[in-house]
Amino acid sequence: MKNIVLYMSAFLLLGTVIGCKKDFLDRDPYGILNESEFFKTDGAGLKLVTSCYQPMFDGWGYTVNKVALGDESVDNADAGGSDPGDRPQTTEVGRGRPLPSNPLLYETWANRFKGIGNCNIALDALQREGGNLIENAKPVPAETVARYFAEIKFLRAWYYFDLITVFKEVPLIVNVEKPDTRKAKAPLADLKAQVYKDLQEAIQESSLPRASGLSSSETGRVTKDAAYALMARAALFFGGLMEQGILAGNAQDEYKVARDAAGEVVRNGQLSLLPDFQDLFRGDYAVAPFSKECIFGVLRKFDPAFGIGGDPFAIMNVGRNNVGGWGGNTPTKDLAASYDPADPRRMFTIISHNDIFKTSSGGEEIHNYRGYFNDFNLQQSRKAFVPQQYRQNNDLQRSNWQPYWIRYSEVLLMYAEALIRSGGSTTDALTHLNEVRRRAFVTTSKVDEPAIFRLFGQGLKTVSDADFQAQYAIKPSDDVMTALKRERRNELALEGFRLYDLVRWGEYAPTMKAFYEKYGFADKGRDAGDNSWPFPIPQIEIDRSNGVLVQNDNY
Repeated sequence: MKNIVLYMSAFLLLGTVIGCKKDFLDRDPYGILNESEFFKTDGAGLKLVTSCYQPMFDGWGYTVNKVALGDESVDNADAGGSDPGDRPQTTEVGRGRPLPSNPLLYETWANRFKGIGNCNIALDALQREGGNLIENAKPVPAETVARYFAEIKFLRAWYYFDLITVFKEVPLIVNVEKPDTRKAKAPLADLKAQVYKDLQEAIQESSLPRASGLSSSETGRVTKDAAYALMARAALFFGGLMEQGILAGNAQDEYKVARDAAGEVVRNGQLSLLPDFQDLFRGDYAVAPFSKECIFGVLRKFDPAFGIGGDPFAIMNVGRNNVGGWGGNTPTKDLAASYDPADPRRMFTIISHNDIFKTSSGGEEIHNYRGYFNDFNLQQSRKAFVPQQYRQNNDLQRSNWQPYWIRYSEVLLMYAEALIRSGGSTTDALTHLNEVRRRAFVTTSKVDEPAIFRLFGQGLKTVSDADFQAQYAIKPSDDVMTALKRERRNELALEGFRLYDLVRWGEYAPTMKAFYEKYGFADKGRDAGDNSWPFPIPQIEIDRSNGVLVQNDNY
């Protein structure tokens, strides 16, 4: 960029010296392509698709934001940070009655609508110019263009569903609009229909591959299994709202949609769990992102030669002091207490104060969490932490840390829940629920390899299949739904799912009230009630709309 600026400055000076010749004035500006010329450039179509993924690569606007809302605003984690004034927007949402000026909510709105806008632009452009695309100096096959359409429709549904889980109703925009267009909120039923429409069209596209057929060079791209999984996730949410009377419709129909979508992935996706839960979060990210468990994630690789940096999540949500992080996303005592002491997932989810990890030079890194806004919990996320041996120059921002937005374990748990809620076989549901639990208790390591001492690793013992069946497997005589809810919390903690679950189960208000009464830290849950969700639409968007967009009734 600096060279270009210097070149342009010198060229303008030269123009002043030699005078204003006509042919000079008639030249087109350098570096500008009109739309029709752009589509004749090599790789233009894939660049359009990439622009639709781009908002998910925004570490602050997407990754940090999604987990802050999904976990830190509820009972899984607190905001943490240096002091109460560090990212107070998260703490405010956690109290249960955030203001319409809340920056975390505006960040969500802006990022997701940027994604939706990019998707609409790409769909419009591909519709007009798809037949003119070239790649490697050859015409792009129609099948490839069809795959582009399917990917983009999935991503639009993804961004919309993110907005629905936070705000309930938002403007529905599926075309390229003029900049001065202002739209009111669409009914939730219309938003639901659009999400389903986009996902169904993606699923029906034969050129969209299954996850098992994706090459390693395409890891991170949308697949048919990702679309089925999002369909199941959305249907469970809409079914839950119908049961609560928030959305009109038959909840059983939604649970059948979820059952069929998740079941398709389980039966025909050719996917599987990694045997060891540790492989997901050890810190190297060399195995899990390319495994049959990762259905959809954002592949990150620190590569300064290409201007690619690490995700700020991996420094924001790591312990302060000598560890070098910024102390966000502090797991709660309540989350830690929800695990069976024999479950090693607790160790691979939560780091305790005074836990010790190996340094890259063979020394010890004692995690000290005192002195900041973590004195109450004294815990940090193991899922965010990358030990020194997996970083460049011991820098927390120079690693390959990445989030998993859809894992096969979630699909198994969704399938189990949908079977139960749709009146299916409890025995079949327990098969899939216990598949996730068995991985945790039987085949997962009992030692955190990059660590020297882990508090939650003390006392962990080898569990045989016989021991698992006798002591840890969920049985038909148990309260299966309660067990399933706990399993979702333990398996998916600190990955952005907890708010989604509490809202759809109708348990947000009672859970947060009970949390406040028990802990009281940072007033989390103090103002939580039946009128807390949906959260308020950002006031700045209402102001920009000149009154077309109105605030949610509960605010």
